Amino acid sequence: MRTPKPFTVFQPTPGQTAKPLFVIHAYSIEQARALVAAKVAGETIVVASPDGASR
Repeated sequence: MRTPKPFTVFQPTPGQTAKPLFVIHAYSIEQARALVAAKVAGETIVVASPDGASR
């Protein structure tokens, strides 16, 4: 069984260090990008785990 990895989303600020906004847990960078896009757009997110089990 694979474990999702945390991906931190940062907000870039000109002239300053980037500020962390939130953390997404996903199985791949592609999935993390899709989840972030959906979260920012305000869409409902439904994700199934790769092995078919869900919690």
